[in-house]
Amino acid sequence: MNIILAHGILGFDKVLGVEYFNGIKEHIESSHKGVKVLVTAVDPTDSIETRGSQLRAQILAALASQEGRPPPLNPGDETHIIAHSMGGLDSRYVLSPNNEDNGKADIAKLITSLTTIGTPHQGSPIADLFYKPFDGDEVQKILIRKFLGLIGISTDGLQDLTTEAMKNFNAKYDDNIAAVRYFWAAGIGGSTGAATSALFLPTHKYIRFTGESADDRKSDGVVPLSSAKREVQGWEQVGDLWHADHADEVGHNLDDYISPLGILKDLGQSLKDRTGVVPPPSSEILAHYDEIISLIAPLKKH
Repeated sequence: MNIILAHGILGFDKVLGVEYFNGIKEHIESSHKGVKVLVTAVDPTDSIETRGSQLRAQILAALASQEGRPPPLNPGDETHIIAHSMGGLDSRYVLSPNNEDNGKADIAKLITSLTTIGTPHQGSPIADLFYKPFDGDEVQKILIRKFLGLIGISTDGLQDLTTEAMKNFNAKYDDNIAAVRYFWAAGIGGSTGAATSALFLPTHKYIRFTGESADDRKSDGVVPLSSAKREVQGWEQVGDLWHADHADEVGHNLDDYISPLGILKDLGQSLKDRTGVVPPPSSEILAHYDEIISLIAPLKKH
């Protein structure tokens, strides 16, 4: 079985020894015999369509022989995508029958399932809030966007995560339920103590006080439950809701990196535990990934 991990906005595969999916690849490969895991890396800030095209190219490359060498993944095995946050939207775009690239080679034929974790399928009020300074035709806003573009930062990804943009995305890109199984999981914050890490507490409170329904008010600090759940034909929930914030979902307790007041600790201390390595994900988070693997492992292409 092949597993492809797709990251969210501002994501990466590995930076300064820190993995986006912290310890997830290693855990899956060591706990589930015969499973190969590919961690992908796409532009951290660009649009869904740009990131999706990059993701598509990496998947195709990973399943093809490279200059006589065996491919990183086993083309004869079932291949599943597990995607966090915006990575779930990149993946939906890649698999959609409305994606024009699929006229060349339908990648959905190669993918057995997609599981999204904390993905804003209906957009995020946090993206709405943060995109406001860039939204508009005023001279200063155009100049800000151009300046960011000059230093390699796009605002297209943030715009694509707004609620209005996601309405358009959902209308345009149908899910390929005839070829792929779809699953979703969602975090709703901690069950004890603080609801989220200190970094997400302001956004968690913003979502809580601005949401209209109960599911609008529950969140992982970035994505409301009402957006992370995908209640349309062909989608199924994986297990129970996760007691995790947006970073916990990929194995990072951000309070291990910063003080409760948000002041950076000494780097050597904040990124290392007593064993001298990056603090590992909690057993609860790893159990959630095990649950996903157990669910998708028996699946076969239609």
